[in-house]
Amino acid sequence: MKRETIRTILITVIIIIASVWLIRFFIIEPYRVPPGQMENSLLPGDRLWTDKWSFRWGNRTPQYRDLVIFELPPLLQSQSGTTAIAIARCIGLPGDTVESTGNQLFINRKAIAQPPLILEAYLSPDSMKNRVDRAMRLHHSRFIEQGKINGNRLLFLSRLDYEKVRNELSADSLLYPVFLKRDSYEIILPKKGEQIQITPQNAEFLYRILSHYENRNVTYNEGKIYENGNTLTSCRFKQNYYWVVGDNRANMSDSRTFGVLPHTLLIGKGLWVGYSRNPDEPFWHSFRPDRFFKTQL
Repeated sequence: MKRETIRTILITVIIIIASVWLIRFFIIEPYRVPPGQMENSLLPGDRLWTDKWSFRWGNRTPQYRDLVIFELPPLLQSQSGTTAIAIARCIGLPGDTVESTGNQLFINRKAIAQPPLILEAYLSPDSMKNRVDRAMRLHHSRFIEQGKINGNRLLFLSRLDYEKVRNELSADSLLYPVFLKRDSYEIILPKKGEQIQITPQNAEFLYRILSHYENRNVTYNEGKIYENGNTLTSCRFKQNYYWVVGDNRANMSDSRTFGVLPHTLLIGKGLWVGYSRNPDEPFWHSFRPDRFFKTQL
């Protein structure tokens, strides 16, 4: 083979590799869905193609109900050196007032419909475990068990699955809804450039944002924020902040755990499922063709 031909082949290979890397880094990239974050909207083993250009380079912001891929805040990152990412649905935009009463979500005082397959919290007496689990299997209902509260199992399942087994169990005392503290909140999301008055009611909330994401050397004490020895009465933010919640309410990798999500941690917007395979099945039987190129997320 001639030297010129070898050189041409090498240059072509380098260009292809560089092009693929640039596309994945700047424009679009598939992400593997971590287990348990967006059930039942996304499943473990889904490869979610993500638009990385819009949020990081295109100066765009998420819209309501967008699936956003983001880096977990530094306090939730492990020491392994690998950046942990999460997927959740954007439910609050900069300037919004977001309120949850546990069973109802409000955006700017208007009730918002919840996704039909969202997982909600239920309690079930530990002594009735066999009976409840048998009813679940009988009706092919899926649930996630996450600890106990005062002798009751804490289960997460969709409203649809709850209705399936409710008649089978007859008495609501065998499986009844519970509203967790993390699902009850009211928050006003900071907007880039907007001046916010600091009050004793919002001082601690604003302090956490200023110190964690705005790189301000501030301190907090008894409802007041201090900077360079002076009391702050107002502040402005350099970036937008969002409220994101996973469809799986058992999942803890969303705003109910870490608070507001700053724009700098956004990676991109989920577009479609490229392909999907069940990680619990043998390779040749693991593919889910019905989920290939799924765009309704």
